[in-house]
Amino acid sequence: MILPLEIRYEVRGYDCGYGGPLTPLALANFFQEAAGAHASQIGIGMEDLWAKGLTWMLSRIDIRIESLPQAGQTVIARTWPAGTKKLFAQRCLELVDDTGRKYAGAMYEYIVVDMKTRHLVRPERTLPVDLSTDYPWPFEDLAPGIEDSSFEDLSTYITRGDEIEENSPTVEGSTVAGGFGQSFVIEARNRHIDQNGHVNNAHFINWLCDAVPSRQGQRVRRIKVDFVHEILKGEKVQAWAREVASDQKNSEDSAEPAELANDGLRGTTWLTALTVDQGLVARGMIFLVL
Repeated sequence: MILPLEIRYEVRGYDCGYGGPLTPLALANFFQEAAGAHASQIGIGMEDLWAKGLTWMLSRIDIRIESLPQAGQTVIARTWPAGTKKLFAQRCLELVDDTGRKYAGAMYEYIVVDMKTRHLVRPERTLPVDLSTDYPWPFEDLAPGIEDSSFEDLSTYITRGDEIEENSPTVEGSTVAGGFGQSFVIEARNRHIDQNGHVNNAHFINWLCDAVPSRQGQRVRRIKVDFVHEILKGEKVQAWAREVASDQKNSEDSAEPAELANDGLRGTTWLTALTVDQGLVARGMIFLVL
């Protein structure tokens, strides 16, 4: 039986927004470091896979946030594998304090890729350990994966190669295909690149959250991301956002997870996306509550 790994962190001021709690970027970094450390501990870290001509790629995540700690607090990032599902290796993560209070919980789904052929490899057929455990998920409703046809509309618009100017429509103004408006453009720089030579997943998460217009009093309750393609240094990234209309929230095509309604929470759901040149590189779903 694989035991969970726990890493203790002190939340610093630079982990938080101005006068606020832990940022999504810092939360993603805490989770990422814990996941990587545990994978190495059980013999399936990045270097272990590289030795076999393989590599990990993060594919889909679902993070549910109950609340977030403030600067000066001590927290524990806890993680453990949750088995495999088709081509995905699943990993649970949670952020708690010493009393057991749960700030956030997540399900990350990874794929194993052959570095030479670029083909996907079923994890249970190549990993030297059994990833199944008996530990319960942080939250039963965690469900990585986003389906919404408006992403296809945006992707088609981008693929046409229409030139996107810096003053193109924003989410506060008119919109383009799929109801998306452009939030901002950012260039991938050295500070965004990780040891794999591409933009780190935490920056994807940060940019997708930043694409949502800031509204006083709202906080992030849920973050879902599908990582579609890597982003390389020097590439210009366009961030897009679309507010899900209230009359769509109960439709079959809505990206808002049905379980959010079971929380009894009222909030705002945004679909967000990142594109580079003529391609979609990430899909996001951000749920905000008061």
